[in-house]
Amino acid sequence: MPGQGTGKKALRIPSEKFSQVLFSGVGTPLDAALKRGAGVRLVEERAMALDMMLEKTSATIFSFDIEEDTLYFLKVSVDGKREERKILNFHAVLDMAVRGKEPEGRRFAEAFREAIRGPREDVVEFYGCIFTKEPHWNRVVYRSVPAPDGIVASIVGYSCVIDAERHGEIVHASSALEKLALERTPDRQALAERINARLRILQPGEKGTIFLINLTNYREISEHLTEEANPGGFLHAVTDSILADFRGEDILGQISESLFVLFICGHTSLDIIERRAQRVIELVHRVSIQGFEDIRVSVGVAATGTQGVRYRTLYERADSALKTAESHGENNYRVYFEEEKI
Repeated sequence: MPGQGTGKKALRIPSEKFSQVLFSGVGTPLDAALKRGAGVRLVEERAMALDMMLEKTSATIFSFDIEEDTLYFLKVSVDGKREERKILNFHAVLDMAVRGKEPEGRRFAEAFREAIRGPREDVVEFYGCIFTKEPHWNRVVYRSVPAPDGIVASIVGYSCVIDAERHGEIVHASSALEKLALERTPDRQALAERINARLRILQPGEKGTIFLINLTNYREISEHLTEEANPGGFLHAVTDSILADFRGEDILGQISESLFVLFICGHTSLDIIERRAQRVIELVHRVSIQGFEDIRVSVGVAATGTQGVRYRTLYERADSALKTAESHGENNYRVYFEEEKI
């Protein structure tokens, strides 16, 4: 049964087909300096890469044009068939959903309205059929795109059906879902090896920095979850949110159900490091999943500019900073200071 959500109220927003090939250029206009032949090839190559991505991931990509007030989305089915649809007057749709009685609609609409107000990246889950014909559990990863004046011009992202993760919303499946989340990131040994390898080749002026991220009340929340909650999905969304905001070369590992290690490297000042620590806290709080609205997070940070320092030393320093952060109340970070100025 689609979504395994028998008896659950679903968000339902109808859409209509249209013939415009919106996503062939992946939202990027062709360079006017390109010759026609090169431009055509570039469009074809982008379309082919997009199709391959969608066929492999079963994702639906979308773009909400604020000025046009229209949400466009594209799906590619397993047989390669493309289907593009649009939803007109999307602001009115969001307003109606926010005022409605269904929590699924409010969760989705409030997330998009926040993204319209200012640039942000986020993850939201809801049960409904916006991007599908039948109701499903959906995870939406999205980003606000500002115009040169800083005002949000569009929201882009992708949606995936996560019925398998929800597993009929049965709480006792949470341990398996948490295992799924853990498998998406390096295990302890692989994490240490990757970070040590990067620390060994630190260049002059570079710093290797560990952020030890603890969801301080995750266990307490998990013990009191209702059947609507999705702990495994929440952990997936947290890692998605952090990874989407940092660079591809950064390393994220989950070493327990509530403890993450993030490693970044580069020419970073203490001010930048502190801003990134605060950003991690914001990213966790922006994950909008029922049952985890009151999640708390603490971050301990340790940085080094010395090649000889190993992962274990940095981890222990970050752990010391984490304990200090936790002793000063909720949603805090602290930085461990080396003898050298970081």
